[in-house]
Amino acid sequence: MLTLRHYELLVVLAEELHFGRASERLKISQPQLTLQLQQMEELVGARLFERTRRKVSLSTAGALLLPEARAVLRHAERAEEVALRVGRGMIGELALGYIGAAAYNGVLTNLVRRYRLRAPQTAMRLTLMDLDRSIPEVAAGNLDAGIVRLPYPDLPDDLSTRTLCEEKLWIALPDTHPLAVQSDRPVTLRDVRNEPFIATHLPPNTGFSAAMHRACAGAGITPDIVQRSPQFASIVSLVAAGLGVALVPEAVKHVQIAGVSYKPLPELTETANISLVYRTDHESPPLALFLSCLDDAPL
Repeated sequence: MLTLRHYELLVVLAEELHFGRASERLKISQPQLTLQLQQMEELVGARLFERTRRKVSLSTAGALLLPEARAVLRHAERAEEVALRVGRGMIGELALGYIGAAAYNGVLTNLVRRYRLRAPQTAMRLTLMDLDRSIPEVAAGNLDAGIVRLPYPDLPDDLSTRTLCEEKLWIALPDTHPLAVQSDRPVTLRDVRNEPFIATHLPPNTGFSAAMHRACAGAGITPDIVQRSPQFASIVSLVAAGLGVALVPEAVKHVQIAGVSYKPLPELTETANISLVYRTDHESPPLALFLSCLDDAPL
């Protein structure tokens, strides 16, 4: 059976038409070149080169085989390139779950942009989902990674996390609220202690809900939660409808809905993180390349 080495020998010798120069390019001795050519001709069943003391030239059979040999080498080079790209995570699929807030503050956009520059041929399967769905999917191996908010109770031991960013907490108010129109002093949580609150669907020890309850406890208030929703866009819509106020991550101020006003809470030191969670024992080259994107400039 002909090998890549045989095809390479045919192409190089056809280009040089000189055994000495061809053997130098192939990094073998002239006797080895002669022997390998003879083996190739035996396999083909025809002479591939006419050679005399003064001249080497392609035979009719050699001339017919030469274009095919060049095509085989091109395909082999392409296959090797693809194999290397696969090994480096530049081809394949990356399945990623993400919370909506990651799209508001640019974390998702920046990460995906960096990854696409490194791996334009990798398929990306992006799914919007809450962390209470995303983390079990990562643990089960159905997602490569999830962009979530921590903490998460009973996080599986085989999952690793990396913090992507920390966000300040702001207050979302109906634009008719007295605090929405005043500008003479900063708003504090104590100012809204008697207001009805709209919050996420998560328990007080999970995700953004944990940051909200820590902030309220630090201010000495217990929020009166009258409505819950899994998405900040719907929470803000309920605020605009006048059903209450809501603590939100700072990036939610980019969600422009008529009837709502956002105010910073400068006295708060509490922040809400956005983190990446993934299996510690992963063997996914696309995920390894994705993780390397986190080592670039801050998101």
